[in-house]
Amino acid sequence: MSHPSKSQQRFPFRTLVHVRRNYRKLPPIVQTARSIEENGSSKSSLSPTTIDFRYETPPLDTNNFWDRLHEHIANQTLEHNDDHGRQQAPNKVVRIFVSSTFTDFFNEREVLIKKVFPALRDEMESAGIQIIDCDLRWGVPKDSTTEQTILTCLEELDRCFEDNGQPFFIGLLSDKYGWVPKLNELPKNITERYRWIDGASITLMEFIHGAFRTHNPNAFFLIRKSENILKNIPDVYKDKFRDKDEFNQSQIQELKEQLPKMFPSEQIFHYDCYYNGLDSSTGRERVKIDGLNEFEEHAKNFLIQAIQKWYPTNFHNTNSLDAEQKQMTTFLLNKTQYFVDRPNEFSILFKYITGDHKDLKLISATDAKNENVQPLMVVTGRSGDGKSILLGKFVLTIE
Repeated sequence: MSHPSKSQQRFPFRTLVHVRRNYRKLPPIVQTARSIEENGSSKSSLSPTTIDFRYETPPLDTNNFWDRLHEHIANQTLEHNDDHGRQQAPNKVVRIFVSSTFTDFFNEREVLIKKVFPALRDEMESAGIQIIDCDLRWGVPKDSTTEQTILTCLEELDRCFEDNGQPFFIGLLSDKYGWVPKLNELPKNITERYRWIDGASITLMEFIHGAFRTHNPNAFFLIRKSENILKNIPDVYKDKFRDKDEFNQSQIQELKEQLPKMFPSEQIFHYDCYYNGLDSSTGRERVKIDGLNEFEEHAKNFLIQAIQKWYPTNFHNTNSLDAEQKQMTTFLLNKTQYFVDRPNEFSILFKYITGDHKDLKLISATDAKNENVQPLMVVTGRSGDGKSILLGKFVLTIE
């Protein structure tokens, strides 16, 4: 190491040294000592030397990204390709994962939640299939960390794999690529567990994990034709419907071009719609998009056909009693989907059916003296308190 005083005499200035990856030699220092002297800005030879080292990441290239992604997909083991999930009971749970950017697909998600999925539940109830929609608009708190946000999304997809082998996956695309987390911001457990692709947005990683790697036959991609929307919506809302970043713009366009190379045409649908003013009915002003009838019909029909192909035995049962039992069980599953545990009430009900009545209040003292009499239980409460759901969930639990 040279003597400090000599270093100060040789480099009496402050400058930036940029270190770029993949360079064998450092680039020249932008400002030399001679240029400083010529500009008359030379400092005293006794001034301290400060050299800042900063790293520049080479900009991501779209073509290179997709080449790497295709190579990545080709090297993956199709772990879930022939697996239909771990469910052995006649009644099946079908989880439907909806993936999209959030700010531009509020209207389509509302159609799915309020029209497509309820119609699907009615259609599938008699076959003993329960529909659970995974819409993560409400599942990711605003103050979540990067790790929490990503895990919330991808772990929900993992549950879809566990139940169905291949997720029933709805991917919505338009002109937003979505948030791209920096690779150095991601915890190692996420990058290794989900084999993260540098330059991928969270939405694209959902596509990769839920559909691309396993060539998922249950994936359906709906691509919105956005020309009319972008032309007519107020300027203040346009950034919610398209990306300004050049890399993101090229990525979303390339994604649209790559999908037909990875999936057959029956798994991709392009739809049109139109701007119909602003809507504040939810308490927050939003762009209102109408003309989504084709979107609704194609999404519903694809899911019906995909479920029928995936679980054919549920639709070929000719035994009317079995069919009725499956329908009743599915009805209970749907109604108790959001049941909140009530351990005290469950304990009382369990004591009742097992004959442990000593802690129960009997209306008739005569019945209490007769050990062979099974007293009747009455569950009372106001309308809407959840009496039916409580009993329904209890029946499912003890079965």
